[in-house]
Amino acid sequence: TQVYSVNRGFLRAPAQLQAVTGVSFSVEAGKTLAVVGESGCGKSTLARMATLIEKPTSGALMLDGLDAVTPPPGEAKRLRRTVQLVFQNPYGSLNPRKKIGAILEEPLLINTSLTKA
Repeated sequence: TQVYSVNRGFLRAPAQLQAVTGVSFSVEAGKTLAVVGESGCGKSTLARMATLIEKPTSGALMLDGLDAVTPPPGEAKRLRRTVQLVFQNPYGSLNPRKKIGAILEEPLLINTSLTKA
């Protein structure tokens, strides 16, 4: 979970903005996780937590079986190297000459045992 305190102005109590909540996933070594969603849904915040750029306000973050929020001394640097982000520009990755079904199908055909019907 990641909650930010947002200043609402003079003499007003700060508001609590829940940027990410209720997220749970596991990624095996050598596998890839794609996080997609609408603008403002928390993808970048989740990525910043997974890469140890930001610590979550609550919950657990485990990398290589270690607590990444409060890692053992000397382990934080090694843990950071185990996660990589690749931000994708949709305008550069979506070919306007292809139908969306073909674009979504391509990585499945390449990376799984699925065959084209």
